[in-house]
This record gives sequence, structure tokens and C-alpha cells, in this order.
Amino acid sequence: MKYIRIALLFVALAVVVGVAMWWKQSPEYSRVRMEPAKIADITPMVRLCTVDFYEDIPVKANIGPRHFFGKMTLTGSIGFDLETMRQEMRGDTIVVWLPREAIDIEESTAPGSYRVIDTWNERLLGKSGFTTVEENEIKRKVIESYRKKLYASGAVAKARSEAVASLKPMIESVTRHPVVVIDR
Repeated sequence: MKYIRIALLFVALAVVVGVAMWWKQSPEYSRVRMEPAKIADITPMVRLCTVDFYEDIPVKANIGPRHFFGKMTLTGSIGFDLETMRQEMRGDTIVVWLPREAIDIEESTAPGSYRVIDTWNERLLGKSGFTTVEENEIKRKVIESYRKKLYASGAVAKARSEAVASLKPMIESVTRHPVVVIDR
């Protein structure tokens, strides 16, 4: 047991000496030059998410004479995949182009997040219920309609401006170089 402790002490001492030598030989900040390969290493570190949402949506639809009314909760986010971000060095400045937004919209899985309030048929003795396939098609249309609403309401534009504002200091803190973010 005594020999194991001595061996562990020597290993720890060797690690400390190795780290100290590496630290002493590393170049100072002012002598570091950023290479394009190092800039590319930044991009896979994070997916930038600027807007999260959770919203109850009234659902009203019809298939022929059958009508549907219900409530559905949507959750999701507007983010940016930084792996697809284009960047280049221009002198000592890093220029990056904000990639296209990724809008993820899903039906919430929380209890009570989807509820059928009423179904009816305009025909007197017609079937008023909807099949699961029909309900799923209605949900898909609601999600697509909500996606269009995000663009029309300015939520996507706001997410893009917030991404530009947060991306610049984030990259500058990692690279220690001035950054220009271009939003198309």
C-alpha cells in the first residue's frame, strides 16, 4: 500500500510538471494567429436558440360537412444551426453569415394539451366523429399555419436580430478577435 501511494505521488508530480512546462511554452495572446481551421472548430459547439414558445391554439377545421373544434398546445423554438454558418477571416476580423433559421414546432405532450371540445355534422344523421388519421392531418395543418404566423408576426425577424446580437460577443469571447455578423 505504501508503494502505491509513492507511485501515485510521483505520477501526480509528473502531471503537474508537464502542465507547467506546457503552460510556459504556450504562446502569449498577442502572438496567437487565428487560422481558418480553428474558426471552423467553433461552429459545432452549440445550436443557438433565440426564441422558445409554448402556446395554446384554438383548432377549428372541417372535412366536408363534418366540423371539428378543439384546443392544442404547441411548443417549440426558433434556432440557428451554427454548423452551417459560413465564416471567413478578413485580416484580423472574423466575418460570419447568420444561417437560415430552424423552426421546430411540436404538439405538447403534457396532460391536457390536446382536447376535442366539439364535433358536429351539418347533415342530420351524418357521422360527426373524426378518425385519428383525420385528426393528425388537422394537427399538421395547424402546425404549418402556426409556422406562417411566426413569420407574419415578426417572431422570426426578432429571433434573427437577437441571434446577431448574441452571436457577436459569443464568438469574440472564444476567439479574442473582432467579429462582424451579417444577416442576409
